Amino acid sequence: MKSLYSKTHFSYSKQLANIIKMTRNEKLDKILLFLIAVDVKELNNENIGRQITMEFINEALNEMELIEWEMKSLKDELINENLVTENTEGLRITQKGKKFITRERGFRHLEKITRQEELILEKTIEKFKYDKFAFLFSILAILISLISLILK
Repeated sequence: MKSLYSKTHFSYSKQLANIIKMTRNEKLDKILLFLIAVDVKELNNENIGRQITMEFINEALNEMELIEWEMKSLKDELINENLVTENTEGLRITQKGKKFITRERGFRHLEKITRQEELILEKTIEKFKYDKFAFLFSILAILISLISLILK
């Protein structure tokens, strides 16, 4: 019983480490890039020989090592965003998906833009705080100079 626990725990720990190793956005981008490669092969009339499923993608992109629930979650997100469709031939990238991964540079780029916008907003708010302090300080200086002129 102890060895079964340790094997299960090791397997789970390894899977968890792989999940943490690559971000969700990186995984989504890799899946879209893989589906573009499949699309190019089909346009060149090359036979793929298999139905394109998340399991197939996981095998082909062995650095991802996705868990079953993660494969379903990633697939559902891509389908819900209309970046991928699923039919009898398996998963296929849509025109929107091609545009998103090539022109808009994917999920990682969106994440980077979001972080930059948050930083800009934070810095702007911080600057307004200092501007407000400077404005109040200048009014105080004007009032002090007016009072000194009046008292003379």
